[in-house]
Amino acid sequence: MSDYVNLFQNFLPPTATILELPNTQESPAVLVADIDGDHIEEIIGAYKYEKQNYLLILKIMNDQWLPLIHIKGSGYGITDLMAAPLTENWINTIIVGWQKGSMWSELDLLQWTNKGFVRLPTNNMVYSKLEAEDMPGTYGQDGQYELAIWLHDTGEAYKVDVYRFSQGELVQAHDVYPYYYKKVEYYYEKLLQTNDFSFYWYYLSDAQKKTGDLEQSLNSIDKALTFHLPYPSRELLLNKQQQVAKLLSDASSNNKVVIDQKSGDVTGDGFINTVYLTGEKTEGSPFWKNISLEIINEKTNMYEIIPLKENAGYNPTIFLGDFTGDRVDDILIVIDTGGSGGTIYAYVFSFIEGSMRQIFDADEYNERTKYEVNYQNQYKVTVLSSDPKKKYLLDLMYKGQEYLSEIYNENGTLKQPIKGWVDPIGGLYPIDFARDGNYELMAIQEIAGRYHADGLGYVENVLKWNVHAFVTDRQNVSIFGEDLPS
Repeated sequence: MSDYVNLFQNFLPPTATILELPNTQESPAVLVADIDGDHIEEIIGAYKYEKQNYLLILKIMNDQWLPLIHIKGSGYGITDLMAAPLTENWINTIIVGWQKGSMWSELDLLQWTNKGFVRLPTNNMVYSKLEAEDMPGTYGQDGQYELAIWLHDTGEAYKVDVYRFSQGELVQAHDVYPYYYKKVEYYYEKLLQTNDFSFYWYYLSDAQKKTGDLEQSLNSIDKALTFHLPYPSRELLLNKQQQVAKLLSDASSNNKVVIDQKSGDVTGDGFINTVYLTGEKTEGSPFWKNISLEIINEKTNMYEIIPLKENAGYNPTIFLGDFTGDRVDDILIVIDTGGSGGTIYAYVFSFIEGSMRQIFDADEYNERTKYEVNYQNQYKVTVLSSDPKKKYLLDLMYKGQEYLSEIYNENGTLKQPIKGWVDPIGGLYPIDFARDGNYELMAIQEIAGRYHADGLGYVENVLKWNVHAFVTDRQNVSIFGEDLPS
């Protein structure tokens, strides 16, 4: 690294100095990483010149190092300089912490684009400690890094939030909470071994709640309340205690446990709500029963339980996102029925006129969308959709001679009339097609021929909210391809 530091120094103005990172042993703020996606590493460094901080990026071109760009920074020093793939394009983002105070720094994110370097929006985020990591979420690691932001409060206590870049902005990464807040929990447990203060118990309880360890969270709140001047206040701790105790009581009665949880503003009041799916697990089976939606409102300290029409099945999940366009998170619940058709129960709930209302039910959707599937002469199948009114013509020639000979005469006419069908919804996926923060629903339904395993393709409906209901914005039919010889 010393060679890179010396090389970097050669490109600075005569009186400029390389900034130092405040490690245990101070080290030059110089980094080597590929930050433009060409698989060739650049040199990135921070320096001070005439009381102003800058970043300089050096790139090797035609076998020689050349300055690519000088970028003006802020603050009076630097606390962090690293590179990690934060955005969905997986090109390393330059992550900088410009020191603004003894306990806090300003986050600066620089991203290479086809128009050069741009600053990613951070909403002027400040922090005291920073960690970048590809954290495992619901489906494990995905190659995109998250940022853990630690903001100093009092003593050695920090308010911790975890973010990722999505749709061009930093959003809270709720799916990695169970993983990362275990680290936060360990931090406070270790701190409390030698520092028994109310504010550490408070932050420990918050971390335990976010990992789903409700019983331990309640115990930590109880400990915080034993102090003469509990932190942050006795009233707030008692409200938190009531929330967690209620959730724990409902989960323990009827052997209920938390199946899935997410956090987001689902009421539009600017406060983060915790949204849970709870249910009873069948011993020795992945089957869940008595599933219910439960919401804790952090502003009003109200606790709401919403029963589901179909409350039993497999793999229940929650997704939070804005489907109605009001910039408030709505709640999507999907449960596998476990039937041979691979169908689902699905619901969307939205906060409308002061209350949580169901605005989508997969069963109701299945009832109002009808299809006809008819085999035709000359190896064709028609699929007729009632809403929207569409006709699709499928060619069965790819099915092969053995399949066709069971159905058709040698002249291509049907041996007898055959009707197929379209399954109820088997998959419902939130997708932001326009990348504007508003999600649509992609509903997938399988087309079956003579029997269910005789799959012919899928009907795909993109459902969009029109102020009153979800309606089909566009419809497609996808078919299976013929296997080609290798």
